[in-house]
Amino acid sequence: GARIRMSDEKVKMEVEADAKKDETKELKKNLKGDYSSVVKVKIPEFLAPVDQDVANLPTALTNLLQLEKKTRLAADTPSTKKLAEAIIDVLVKCKDWKGLNNHIAILCKRRAQLRKVISAVVQQSMKAIDLTPDKETKIALIETLRTVSAGKLMVELERARLTKTLAEMKEADGLSSEACDILQEVQVETIGSMELKEKAEFLLEQIRLCLAKKDFVRASIVAKKVNTEKMAEDDFEELKLKFYNLMIQYHKHERSFYETSKCYHSILMTKSVSEDEKKATEALRMAVLYLVLSPYDSEVSDMIHRFKLMNKKLQLLPMAKYLVELFTTNELIPWPFDADEYKIMEEFRALGFEEDFQKSVVQHNIRVLSKYYSRIQSTRLSTLLGLSAKETEGYLSEMVQSKQLFAKIDRPAQIVTFARKKSANEVVDEWSSDVGKLLSLVEKTCHLINKEVMVNKFKAKA
Repeated sequence: GARIRMSDEKVKMEVEADAKKDETKELKKNLKGDYSSVVKVKIPEFLAPVDQDVANLPTALTNLLQLEKKTRLAADTPSTKKLAEAIIDVLVKCKDWKGLNNHIAILCKRRAQLRKVISAVVQQSMKAIDLTPDKETKIALIETLRTVSAGKLMVELERARLTKTLAEMKEADGLSSEACDILQEVQVETIGSMELKEKAEFLLEQIRLCLAKKDFVRASIVAKKVNTEKMAEDDFEELKLKFYNLMIQYHKHERSFYETSKCYHSILMTKSVSEDEKKATEALRMAVLYLVLSPYDSEVSDMIHRFKLMNKKLQLLPMAKYLVELFTTNELIPWPFDADEYKIMEEFRALGFEEDFQKSVVQHNIRVLSKYYSRIQSTRLSTLLGLSAKETEGYLSEMVQSKQLFAKIDRPAQIVTFARKKSANEVVDEWSSDVGKLLSLVEKTCHLINKEVMVNKFKAKA
C-alpha cells in the first residue's frame, strides 16, 4: 500500500511539473510576440496625417513610441527596428533636428532596448548628418550620436567615424589642438570590426594632428601602434609614404638623423618611388645626407656600405656618391672643405645642420687616426684634425662617452692613447698566435725549397 501511495504522489508531481512547463511556454509565447503584421499596417497609418500637415508630427511620434514599447517588451527585434527607423526618418523629413536629437537619446536609453535597435538608430541617424542645414546643427547631431554610442561595442565603429568627422570639422575651424584631443579619445587599435586600411588611416590622422599640435611624445606613442610590416604590402603603398613622411617630421624635430635616413630609405624602396627617377634620386640624396650626420655605430656603417653598392643610382648624384666615398674610406677628410666642388656645405647649411656635419667629419677623422696610431701627441692630433686642443679633447671625450672608440688622454705628457692595455693572457695568446703563423710560414717555405730542389735534380738528369 505504501508503494502504491508513493507511485501516486510521483505521478502527481510529474503532472504538476508538465503543467508548469506548459504555462512557461505559453508565457514566453505571449512575451515574444510577432508584431510584424501590425507594424506593417500601423506605420503608414500613423505617418499619413504627417504627410498632410506637419502639426500632426507629435501625435504620430507618440503613437509610434507606444507601439515601439510593445514590440520592445515582446523582444520583436525586426518590428522594433522598423519603428525606430520610421521615427528617425519622419523627423529628418520634417527637418525637426532638435526633436531628432531628443528621440535618438530616448530610443537608445529606453529600458531593455535591443542591441540591434540601437545600432539601427545610430546608423540611420548618421545618414542624416549631410542633410543638416548648418554647422551648429551638424555638430549637435554628431555629439548626440557620440553620447548615445559611448561604451557600446556594437556601435564602436560608427562612433570612431563620427569622432573623425567631428575632428575634421574642428580642424577646418582652425582648432587643430581641440581636434587632436577629440581624435585621441578613440583607441582605434581595439576596434575589431574596423578594416586594417581604415585603421591605418585613422592612426596616421592621429599622428598628423599630434605633430600639428607639437605633441611629439604622443605622436611617438601612436606611431608605435602602426604595423610597418603591413605597410610594406602593395595595397598600403600610399599610406606607407604618408606614414614615413610624418615620421620624417618627427625624427627631424628629435634630431634622430639615423631614423630620418631610414625613413627616406623606406620611401626609396617603395615601388612607385623607385620607378620615378626624380623621386628616387631625391629620396636617396636625403637618405645619404642624414646618414652622414648620424652618430657612428655598426648599423650606420652597414647602411652606408649598402648605399655604396647602389652604383647606378649614385651615378645620378655626384654629391651623394662623393660623400659615401669619403665616409667609407679610411682616409682623413680635410676640414674645412677648401675645394667644395659639390657644394656640400650649402646642402647642410640649407638643412640647418652645418655644425652636425662638422662633428661627423671630425669623428670620422678621429676613428681613422685611431686605426693608424696606438699613441699620438695631443698637438699632432689637433694639427691633423684642424682643431684647437680644447675642441679636440671635447670631441674625444664625447666619442669615448658614447663608446664609439677607446681613448685615454695623458694631459701632463700631452699624449693620447688609442690602444687598450692588454692583459698578460691576451699578450701570451697573441704571441702564441704569431709563433704559430711563423712556424706555418717556415714549414711552407721548406716545402717550396724541397720542391724546387727536386725539380732542379730532375732537370739535371734529363
